[in-house]
Formats: sequence, structure tokens, C-alpha cells
Amino acid sequence: MLRKTIKLLLLSSVALLALEPNDTLSQEVKERLSLEENKIYVIDFFASWCKSCRKELPLVSKLYEQNKINLIGVNVDSNSDDGKALVDELSVKFPIVYDEDKKLVESFNPLGFPAIYYVKDGKVVDVIFGAVSEIDKKILEDIEEIK
Repeated sequence: MLRKTIKLLLLSSVALLALEPNDTLSQEVKERLSLEENKIYVIDFFASWCKSCRKELPLVSKLYEQNKINLIGVNVDSNSDDGKALVDELSVKFPIVYDEDKKLVESFNPLGFPAIYYVKDGKVVDVIFGAVSEIDKKILEDIEEIK
């Protein structure tokens, strides 16, 4: 019982550090991602070692090409060559930021991967952690709700 309690406390303290809806991004993060006011952004954190990311990235890329949403990928691989190889392999078409220094992933602190953040006017509007079937449709629905 004590082990379970300690584990829950640790998990809840990690959750407190993750960016959540209504949290404001730092100026440094907004600049690094080149975010503009009055636009809705979808920020997709992914890594080459993430199996769910491999499934979702082609759907998200196709969504970007067909709908021209403001989408930014953030690759969190320690070696950007791994991330670039994945992007090439999957023919990802949306802009990618390679976060080798871990500044972005540390700022957002997602609870899992893939992680999608919806950002408007420098604030987190919503978050999705983990794999979602038909993520492309989910993103479109979410953007409509945010507008």
C-alpha cells in the first residue's frame, strides 16, 4: 500500500509540472516556435523511438497538406539525425523543430508521447497525450471547437 501511495504522489507531482490548458508559454518558447498572435497552433511532440508517433505522423502530415493548419512538429530525439531520418522516412511535410537541447520538451513537459498541444495567443488551450486513433479527424474537430 505504501508503495502505491508513493508512486501516485510521484506521478501527481510530475503532472503538476506539465503544461496544461490555460498555462501561458514563455516568450522564449513562443519565439523558438515562431508563434504569432491570433492564430491557433497544433504543436506535435514526437520521437523516432515512439511507435505511436510513427503511426500518427503520416496522418498528421496529410492533414497539414490538405487543410493548411498551423502545425509545428517538435522532435525530441537526443540526436537530430534520428529525427530527420524519421521525418524523411515518413515524408512528413509540416515544419519541424529539432529539440536536441531539450528546452522545448522541458518547457512543455508532456506526460507521454505523442503529445499534441493546441496553443492560441500564447496559451495552451488543450492537450492530447498518447496515441489516438484517427488523430487527423480529432485535430480537425478540436480546432473547430477552439475557433
